[in-house]
Amino acid sequence: MKNKLFVLVAVIIILVLGISGCVEEEPKKETTETGMSFVDFRVADKATEIFDHVNVTFTEIRLFNQTDDNDSFITISFDNKTFDLVYLNLNHINESLGVAEIEVGNYSKLWLNISKAIGVLNSTGETVNISVPSGWLKIQQLHLFNVSKGNNTITIDIDLENSIHTFHGGEEYKFIPVISSIEHNHEKKLKFREHDHSKIKNMVGNRKPAIDLLVNDTVVKNKVTVEADVEYEFNASGTLDLDGDPLNYSWDFGDDTTAYGPVINHNYTNQKNTYQLWLYVSDGTATAKYHILVKISKIKLEKV
Repeated sequence: MKNKLFVLVAVIIILVLGISGCVEEEPKKETTETGMSFVDFRVADKATEIFDHVNVTFTEIRLFNQTDDNDSFITISFDNKTFDLVYLNLNHINESLGVAEIEVGNYSKLWLNISKAIGVLNSTGETVNISVPSGWLKIQQLHLFNVSKGNNTITIDIDLENSIHTFHGGEEYKFIPVISSIEHNHEKKLKFREHDHSKIKNMVGNRKPAIDLLVNDTVVKNKVTVEADVEYEFNASGTLDLDGDPLNYSWDFGDDTTAYGPVINHNYTNQKNTYQLWLYVSDGTATAKYHILVKISKIKLEKV
């Protein structure tokens, strides 16, 4: 068989129940085994009470060998696949995300890309967009997966209840994947199963902050209209960082004015009809950025 032959199949959503602690049947150590092995990549979910349906789109998997850097990886690519995680969970329907033939050995990183999420509220039946601030779910550890010859299955359990965050009383939702458990099975034996949230947290790579922006207590997404020469409060203090890192805020108001901090009072002049505002929020490792178009609604006449 050709090296790195990818066989596309669908996303497995399964409910993992009664799992606790970490089980290992063999120590994680360097392997001298060579050859190829098939690996089935799966995701699982735990349901959320807020939504009747959560449609999540998966686009790509990247797997890094222990000796590889971020520029050298195996890509398991496929056409965008969208699945209702809640429906599959409640009905115990299993689908597969991707099977790949890869070299046996130690792998230190697995990245899963999630491009889009849409939910249906169980209270009103309304369909709402759930933004995905950081598309990559990055799992990494020195000896994350020791892939040996034969059929391997890697299952990532995404906890929907803790992955979906509500802002402003339901005006906005954000999806930042939180892992409930990780499991690696070989066709002959269980390699390992991790269900300890504190350990899993240490295995998840740094996530960018999820920026939340209010202008005079109004939710802002793509654009906002303001009056010239009137002071407005630009408030990003609701920005979420799941890793708990201290955040630094940098504002570029597009009128040659910059500022620093989560809450800034600013007024625009009538020199232009529109301005480009950029907000950058850094956790010290990753920087998230937010752009809005500021329109001036009223042009004030200068006294002669």
